[in-house]
Amino acid sequence: MSTERLYLERVAGNPAMLGCARLGALAALYANVFAGDPWNEYTACSVDNTFFGRTTQPGDSCPQPDCNGILALAYPQEKTADYIAAELTRPDAVLWLLRDAEKDGKEVGFSWGFSYANPEDFAQDKYKTPAMQASVRELLRRLNLGAGGLWYLSESGIEDSPNYRGQGLSKLFHERRLEVARSLGLDAIQRTNSAGNMYRTSRRTMTQIMGPAMEADGASRRLVTTGEIVNGVADTEMPSRVLFARRSETNPTT
Repeated sequence: MSTERLYLERVAGNPAMLGCARLGALAALYANVFAGDPWNEYTACSVDNTFFGRTTQPGDSCPQPDCNGILALAYPQEKTADYIAAELTRPDAVLWLLRDAEKDGKEVGFSWGFSYANPEDFAQDKYKTPAMQASVRELLRRLNLGAGGLWYLSESGIEDSPNYRGQGLSKLFHERRLEVARSLGLDAIQRTNSAGNMYRTSRRTMTQIMGPAMEADGASRRLVTTGEIVNGVADTEMPSRVLFARRSETNPTT
């Protein structure tokens, strides 16, 4: 499929103006995106919310040893729609949708972001444990990031299909979100998986500040760890997760 058939729509309004039907379609797309690699979040355990891929089904027993949990859909539509709606009410929130003109403008990708007032708010909101909250907060302060606020490159995804993935489309989302951060004069920050395509995209225009450093492995070009933990800070809640940052032009301190 030619990428000429695909186009980005910046949804008007803050919060973005989405009716119930469009919000439901976006929730279904969100579930599709994260069900596959590298996230494999198709089902979740009822006991500890551990995710599992498409080799499992809702109603299965949790495959973890000594766990009595039952698996349910990781992202049920109504709950996911509520989550997205709440995200879009955040300060400075902006939403883009990727559409396929060959399919009557069907939504096949999404990306949004919003701002935090300071590193403390970001760490408190995005990390569960007090230890990780303290580590992230101290890291950002040490690097002089976010003193005037942060613009968070939040969720971004493309339908799990070879028709759309692997064509550099995530770069478009990335560029648009960095433009918003720049226009607001805020340092930009992004969390992503170290094995995902967004890792490759992010390191072209941002600086990794936390988590495992990765490199392409020979002819396969698969990402493999170098063994280095950037700035000595690992995400103990999800070891494969990393942080990237891009300093605002109004915050030139290195």
